[in-house]
Amino acid sequence: MEIDALLNVTPQEIAEQLLTRRKVLREQLPNIIKTLDGESESLSPKVIKLKEKNDKNKIEISRHKERRDGLQTEARVLLDEIKLIQEELSNSGNMINLDPKWKKERMWEELQDIEFKIQTMALDQKSEKKMIEARKRILQQNEEWLKERKVSNPKMAIYIEKRKKMNALYKDADKSHLEMIKRVQKGEPIHAKYIVTKDEFIDINRQKDRAKELFKNSDRDVLFWENKISGGLEDLLQPANDVKNGSPSTFVSKKKSINKIKLSKPIIKGDEEE
Repeated sequence: MEIDALLNVTPQEIAEQLLTRRKVLREQLPNIIKTLDGESESLSPKVIKLKEKNDKNKIEISRHKERRDGLQTEARVLLDEIKLIQEELSNSGNMINLDPKWKKERMWEELQDIEFKIQTMALDQKSEKKMIEARKRILQQNEEWLKERKVSNPKMAIYIEKRKKMNALYKDADKSHLEMIKRVQKGEPIHAKYIVTKDEFIDINRQKDRAKELFKNSDRDVLFWENKISGGLEDLLQPANDVKNGSPSTFVSKKKSINKIKLSKPIIKGDEEE
């Protein structure tokens, strides 16, 4: 509609159009509600099924994560014990014939550094994979070193046994970590689909509730405009007539009241410079 034609529309015509729209809406709402009901009923089992799959996968992820964390915690305890035993053996001279490249046992510092990064840094899957591969290389070298050694004293036997146990714990932890990553990757599309379907389901039910509320009040709304059209629109036009006659607009009055409230609030300033 052109601007001039729009300005020429009378209040009576606007009220009649509103009444027509209310009547049409009253007729259409039952079908709209029925359609939304059907969509809601269709989506409901899908949402339930996807939620079950998503929850099941989350439980599996949590299970593998807890197992990984438990194994790594146990391995870290052994790592500290092994370091102390190693110092005792080195000080007593019972740790002999070690390969020079392991003389300073840098592997332990490397293991601790890797463990610290895994536990404290937000690594992506690629970085985590590099950390795990690095740890595997260190442990493999450690295994080769153990195969070349013979137990020469009880302390060394304890030392070797603890290292073997620690290595096994870290290997099991790595397996649990990989299983967790697989579950995460497998669950990503399921989780994404669940979120989209759930949001659609919520939105449909929200629309349905709104439509039901409109239908519930439709007779009242139609009657309101019928009474206004038959009884006159003077009360609705009174604010506009007041403005024409020089009275301030209610919008301007409300705006002034809001500004007055804002200005009445104290302004907190920082300490003045001396």
